[in-house]
Amino acid sequence: MSLESRLNFEKVISSISSRFVGNINLDDVINSSFQDLGLLSQANRVSLFLFNGDKRFIDNTNEWCADGISSQLKNLQKVDASKISWWKEQVEKISFVNIRDVSSLPESAKSVREFMQIQDIKSFLAFPIYVKTKIAGYVCFSKVVEKTQWKGKDFAILRIFSQILGDAIERLTAENEVRESKELLRATFEATADGILAINDDDIITNMNARFIYMWRIPDNIAEQTDFKKLLEYIIDQLKEPSNFLLKMYNLRKTSEDAYDMIFFKDGRIFEQYSCPLFHDGRNVGRVWSFKDITEHQHAEQELRKSEKKYRDAFERAEFYKDIFTHDMNNIFHNILSSAELISILRESSKDLDKLEDLFQIIDNQINRGVKLIDNVYKLSKIQETEINLKKVNLYKSLDEAIIFADRSSRGKKLDIKINKTGEAIIVMANEFLLDVFENILHNAIKYNKNETIEIQINIFREEINKNKFIKLEFMDNGIGIFDENKESVFQKGYKRDKKVRGMGIGLSLVKKIIKSYNGKIWVENRIKDDYEQGSNFVILIPELN
Repeated sequence: MSLESRLNFEKVISSISSRFVGNINLDDVINSSFQDLGLLSQANRVSLFLFNGDKRFIDNTNEWCADGISSQLKNLQKVDASKISWWKEQVEKISFVNIRDVSSLPESAKSVREFMQIQDIKSFLAFPIYVKTKIAGYVCFSKVVEKTQWKGKDFAILRIFSQILGDAIERLTAENEVRESKELLRATFEATADGILAINDDDIITNMNARFIYMWRIPDNIAEQTDFKKLLEYIIDQLKEPSNFLLKMYNLRKTSEDAYDMIFFKDGRIFEQYSCPLFHDGRNVGRVWSFKDITEHQHAEQELRKSEKKYRDAFERAEFYKDIFTHDMNNIFHNILSSAELISILRESSKDLDKLEDLFQIIDNQINRGVKLIDNVYKLSKIQETEINLKKVNLYKSLDEAIIFADRSSRGKKLDIKINKTGEAIIVMANEFLLDVFENILHNAIKYNKNETIEIQINIFREEINKNKFIKLEFMDNGIGIFDENKESVFQKGYKRDKKVRGMGIGLSLVKKIIKSYNGKIWVENRIKDDYEQGSNFVILIPELN
C-alpha cells in the first residue's frame, strides 16, 4: 500500500473510531461510517445484518448504497437464517466470507447464491460481528455493477470496522461490557505505533499514550500533568517552526475539521500529524491527535529523489555531449571532404593553385578542432560530474574565431559580416562550446541564404533584466527566414528548415542546450517585423560576469 493510500486508510479508521466514542446514536454512527467504508472500498453497497434473539432470522438493519444502486433494506427483513447456512460455515472455517464471483458458487451454496442474485450481487465480502464472543451479525461489502477481487485494504477496513462495531454494541448493552470495551480500546490505544493525544474543550489532556510520551520525549513531571498548554510549552522548543505549529494548533481548536500536517524537528526528525474532533451529542467536546514518526521513510525518499535526479541529469548530459560530438564531427568531416574535393579539382585544372594552401589550412584547422572536440567531450561527459563546468570566456575572441571560420567555409560566396561592438572586452561565464554556438548560427545564416551577397549584422549591447546584467547579441541575416509557426520548433531536435539541404537538423537544439547551460536564453525573430521573408534575427542573452 502506498504512503498516500495508507494515510487515507488510517484517516478513515481514525475518523470512524472517533465516532464511536462517548454517548452516540448507533444508527447514525453506522450510517455515516458506511459511507466512508463504501467510498474507501469502492463497494456499491455496504450492509449490516443482525440476528434476532433466537437466531432463526436475520435482518438488514443498516445500508449504504452508491449513486444509482437500488436499496435492498426493505426486502431483507426477517430473512430465514437457514438461507445463509453455507455463509455461516465459511465464517466458522476462515473467519470471513469472500466471494469473487457469486455465479460460480458451488451447488452446496445454492441458497446463498439465490439470496445474492435476488439483490443483483456480483461479488461479496463479509466479516462477522462478535458480541460476547458470539456472532451477532455481519457487516458486508457488495459489488452490484461488476465482479471484483477484493483488495487487502478492503479486508482490513471491514475487519477493523466489524471489531469496532462489535465493541460498540457490547458497550451499549451493559455497564460491564462498557468496561471491557474501554479496556480493549485502552490496549489498542497503547499498542498502536502512533503517538496519540486527546484533549477536551477545556484544554485538559484526557488521554496520552506511552508512544506519544516516547516520541515527544516528554519528562515524567510533564507527562503526569493534564494541562495541555504546559505540554505545548515544553514540546515547541523541539520544532523548527514553533510559532507556525502553535498557530495551527490554536486554529484547529476552533474548528470541527480533520487536519493533516508534517512536523519538522530541529534534530531532523519528521512527524506525520493527523487530528480529528471529538463530538458529544452533536457538540465538539475536544480533539484527538495522532503522530507517526516518518523520519526514516522521508529521508529514504529524499535520498532516492536525489539519486534519481543525479542519474537522470547524468544521462541527459551524456546525451547532450553525444549530440554535440556527433553534430560537430559531422560538420568537421564534411568540411574536410569538401576541401579535399576542391583540392582535387584545383590540382587537375592547374588553376588557382595559390588557393591550395588555404584549403590545406582549413583541413588542418578542422583536424585540430576535431581533436580538441574529442578531448572536451571526453572531459565533460564523465558520468560522475554533477554540473557543466563554466569558466571565464572572452566573448569577442570566440565571436572573431567563429567569423574567421565562417569566412573560410563560405566557399566562394560573397560574405558581408558587420559587428556593432560595445567597445571594451566582454567576459561571460561559458566554456569551449560558445564557439560552437556562434559558428552554428553563422553557418545557418550562410547555408539558408539565396542572395548573391550574404549580409549578417551582429549587434552586441548590455541589458539589465530584473537587476541581473546580461549581454545581448543579435545575429540579423538576409536569408530565407523562418515561418512564424516554426520559430519555436526550429530549436527542437530533428527539425530541418530545408529538407533539400544536407545536415543532421540538430544544430539549433544543441545551441539552445548550450545557452541554457550558461543560464541564458535564445530565440528567433523576424529581421523585419511582420515579414519573415526578409531574414531572421537570432537573439542570445548570456549573463555577464560582474
